[in-house]
Amino acid sequence: MSKQIIITKTGEEGAIFIDHLEGKVLTAADERPEWADGLANAMLAERSGWYEKRLGKQLSAELARPETIAFEDLEWIGIDAEGDEVHLEADQDYRMDKLAEMMGIDRQDFDGEKNFKNAIASAEVAHTYATQPTSEATLEEAEGQSFTEAAKAAANG
Repeated sequence: MSKQIIITKTGEEGAIFIDHLEGKVLTAADERPEWADGLANAMLAERSGWYEKRLGKQLSAELARPETIAFEDLEWIGIDAEGDEVHLEADQDYRMDKLAEMMGIDRQDFDGEKNFKNAIASAEVAHTYATQPTSEATLEEAEGQSFTEAAKAAANG
């Protein structure tokens, strides 16, 4: 197993290497592509937890311990131009697209024609409010007195 993970950025040239356990950027600052300036540490555990939470036992070893990861699929700790620490969030759309691809779901299928084409059954549920046929006599029997007697007692009480 490699001790380095290759990080690439979609639509950009170049790559960097990070440590496979700690996420520390291993590529020297003067050898990094421009998009990687200031990056210090990739948050690998956050990424693994995100996918594990959604896939559970279906999380593949390839996804849990990849050889290559897209920059967008990670949260990062870095240093900005002023020397302050910054936190970069992972691209949630990137992750959702990747998850949908693994699950065979088309995220653009808004009316469900592709995602649910193999559904066994579908149902429309119409709910109407209906009251139970309960008579005053039944309630009187349960209460032991009539409504009018209870109302009189409350008024006089």
